[in-house]
Amino acid sequence: MTVETSKLHPTLHRLRAAFQGLLPLCPDIAAFCDGALGEGHSEMPLEARGLPVLDDLPGIAGMGCAMTQGVVDAVLVAAPHLAWRQSYTVDDPGFDADYLSHYGWFNLIAPSGPFVSERLRLSVGYWGKVLHYPRHWHKPEEIYLTLAGEARYISEGRADIMGGPGATVAHHSGQPHAAAMETAPLLAAAFWRGAELEAKPGLG
Repeated sequence: MTVETSKLHPTLHRLRAAFQGLLPLCPDIAAFCDGALGEGHSEMPLEARGLPVLDDLPGIAGMGCAMTQGVVDAVLVAAPHLAWRQSYTVDDPGFDADYLSHYGWFNLIAPSGPFVSERLRLSVGYWGKVLHYPRHWHKPEEIYLTLAGEARYISEGRADIMGGPGATVAHHSGQPHAAAMETAPLLAAAFWRGAELEAKPGLG
């Protein structure tokens, strides 16, 4: 399907193209996606939905690296046209109203769209500086790509990793992990593969 006949906003196509442009530059992501990022996807238009976190996003401009800055720029342009979401509420431990005002994410490729894949979920999330993403786990395998900012990635069974722009951090199915945004906000892509691609992560 071409951009001219697509029901999706053109900025979403540009964002997907920016991610696809990473494949020759980031072997970890290319191997993990195993062709599912570069293939043609059917489309499922989603109604755009904003969150308070959109007010924070301009602060991440220019905080990428040579490899990721094109994706960061594409996220900023596409942001008003995306269906922003949150996995948690104030009823979940570790989350309050202030946290939720500086956190949000959207799917770009997922079983539920806007680009549809049953093999891959690609989400992009933002966390404000000093937030801590509590210990959580999920059935799909995962690889994070830091797009801008920095986080300390905390993964059960290995030493913490300070991940700035361009860093990748992988997790096995069911491996508990967390992230601490101690020195900067974080804009990161999360690639999932395996079963239960749309399930809410478990906490604790």
